[in-house]
Amino acid sequence: MQHETTPPFRFRTPPGWPTPSAEWVELHQAAEPAPGWTPAPGIPPAPADWRFWSPERRSFRGFMPPLARRLRVAQWIGLVVSLVALAVVLVVGAVGGPAVFGLAPLVAALAVFVVSSSRLADLASRTAASIRDDAAAWRRTELPARARAAYPELDDDRAVAAWEAAAWGTETVRPFAAAGTAGTAGTAGTPRAHVSSHRAAMGITAGAAAFALVLGASAALAPVVRTVQEHSAGSTLAQGEQDGTGPDDTAPDDTTPGDTGSDGAAPDEAPWTSDDGTITASFISDEDTWQATCGAIDFADGCWAFQIEGECDGPAVVTVGFSATEDGDDVRTDTRTVLLTSGTPLVLTEQGSEDWGGIRDITCFAAPKSPVALTRTELDSDDEDADGSWPDGCVDWGCAGWEITPAADCPSATVQFSVDEEAADLPDPHDLVVTTALHVGQPVDVWAAGAWSSDDDATLAQVTCG
Repeated sequence: MQHETTPPFRFRTPPGWPTPSAEWVELHQAAEPAPGWTPAPGIPPAPADWRFWSPERRSFRGFMPPLARRLRVAQWIGLVVSLVALAVVLVVGAVGGPAVFGLAPLVAALAVFVVSSSRLADLASRTAASIRDDAAAWRRTELPARARAAYPELDDDRAVAAWEAAAWGTETVRPFAAAGTAGTAGTAGTPRAHVSSHRAAMGITAGAAAFALVLGASAALAPVVRTVQEHSAGSTLAQGEQDGTGPDDTAPDDTTPGDTGSDGAAPDEAPWTSDDGTITASFISDEDTWQATCGAIDFADGCWAFQIEGECDGPAVVTVGFSATEDGDDVRTDTRTVLLTSGTPLVLTEQGSEDWGGIRDITCFAAPKSPVALTRTELDSDDEDADGSWPDGCVDWGCAGWEITPAADCPSATVQFSVDEEAADLPDPHDLVVTTALHVGQPVDVWAAGAWSSDDDATLAQVTCG
């Protein structure tokens, strides 16, 4: 199928992979590679459960059938009536009136909202599968035609191989193998980009509806209403206290990055503080601040974010511990060497799937780490579709990006940025630390969220191993 506008899906390039051409992305819309497939020898496989495609919302909507518009109207009507009915129930309950009579329209409106949201999600899933299947059928004829036009001197098979190699920027290339039936162009079921996003969307929708019902039913009891308002957040994160040695932290679970966010820990929790009281570290639980830090990281397991402040000018070693239970021993400990500046907060992000985690120690004026030898190239942050690899968190807060090619392997490199712009609750300036795996000679993109331009708003301060 030929797209006259922006394709409905953009390709999310796995770590260590080259960026495919726009033509390749157009011809392979929503096609899931077979497990272990890579575009060329020597390129590492994508991480397990990697989401290769992300929908372009505005373009994708153009592929939806007319029924989608009517479902959106019903969805908005249900949402607006639900909010009005909920407000009436709360006000009447606050003044001691018969708030229970407002529950009937609230329940009806929420039912319209949930049912229309569910049908819209199913319609989007079917549309995504149709886009993938149409693209596969179109590819079977269009790819050989484009290859023959580009390489008229070669036979069909060699021309296709040359075209695919050019699309990936490699000298040798493996033929594309889709998941499902080996050698076929399509896969059964719905593309994973929509399975994960719609599961999350329906989870949030159902959670919001349940929350509204609980809040409305409790309106006559003011103390219960205040408790629900203060502590209900529709969070997708788990929460717990770490052995009494650090802040009561919130841990990522199996949700997708774009859906992660929380009102976080209880308000009476104190941040981690060094023995001399000069350095503090607190868990970032605000959703916007989390998106402005962790949101630019392509991760599969989850992301933690800690804000560190104090009287330290120079290298510091930060130790973060993770455990499976509230009172359990650490099952994993990460040690990072960062550069701290007095008066400038630093946000340390860590990837992980454990349920509990916290700062264990921060030692100022530690021995500095030697920087990783690498070459760097600034990515074009003015055009989010330039290479199809913008992380989800860049949409709301912007990103400054670099492609770095290391001269040595490092399983978990520490990448520090200096960001000269306010982002959510973070001031101008602030420092940001992210982690990534480096493989010698293989380029990888690193992004600093909360910056709209790498020229003006962020700089790549240092890259060290560990």
